[in-house]
Amino acid sequence: MNRTKRTAGFTLIEVMMGMSVMVVGALGIMAMQQAAMTGNMNARQVTTATQSTELWLERVRRDSLAWNTADAATGLGSTFYLRNAPLPGGPSVWFTPAGGLPGESSAFDYFGMEVPLAQGRYCTQMQLTWIDPGRLMRVDLRTWWHRRGDGTATADATLFPNCGSGAEAAVTTELNASPSRLHAVYASTLVRWQRLPQ
Repeated sequence: MNRTKRTAGFTLIEVMMGMSVMVVGALGIMAMQQAAMTGNMNARQVTTATQSTELWLERVRRDSLAWNTADAATGLGSTFYLRNAPLPGGPSVWFTPAGGLPGESSAFDYFGMEVPLAQGRYCTQMQLTWIDPGRLMRVDLRTWWHRRGDGTATADATLFPNCGSGAEAAVTTELNASPSRLHAVYASTLVRWQRLPQ
């Protein structure tokens, strides 16, 4: 008795269909990986900028402890950063804080460490507005950084070099542009005159 066995196998079409399913699945996983990496990078940047802004909020609160005389001009002269307040009724403008304690900088690197202005990747700026002249002031802070890439491109450093010191109005214009080449984190606080005990 002669029996012929039929050998089972995959046809070329079945193999190609299986490979197509695998390729589509792999592309989906790679796209998810790319999206996760981008999200992680953006989250890290926002966290670093937020920490830098919070650091400056604490510095401003510390600085306000030296504002202890009723005369705004005299009292603010003993502060590091609040002395940049406009005259009551004058316009409020953004400025890059400088002249504080040694080692204090308004520029930060990618890891949130303070660096000289020329090396900054995250830059903090300040705006002071009188609420009650001579007694109560609003302090607005913003920490901005370049939107493009990871900052290794030369163009990132040359858009606003030196952390925008002297170009605060141009930074404001760029932040308000659509689309903007910058990201920013904002925070505000109120500081008041600290009356000396009598």
